Amino acid sequence: MHRVHLLDVAINDIVERIDYLRARWSDNIADQAYIDLMNKLDLLATQARLGNVPPELSRLGIANFYVLVHERHMKILYEVDDEAGTIYIHMVFGSNQDFQTLLYKRIMRM
Repeated sequence: MHRVHLLDVAINDIVERIDYLRARWSDNIADQAYIDLMNKLDLLATQARLGNVPPELSRLGIANFYVLVHERHMKILYEVDDEAGTIYIHMVFGSNQDFQTLLYKRIMRM
């Protein structure tokens, strides 16, 4: 079993996604989307490798990062650290967004 830890940048991603849903659709839809997302993140505690290693990272020899699709329209980038017993949530983004560009921008901000 792993502990799931949301990094601050991922929290900001979630707030942006939920605010978008709230503005575009309704409070009820946004609230339910938040609950569903948190349930999916909780699932990672017991199923750490539920996602797939993205080819963009695999080609670089990075095999401890995974992307998990959530509800067809959202993806989660997370890192599994077995030694620490922790899963780090790095990014939550829309399925239609270009992952490679987002990853590059996120790395450049660090």
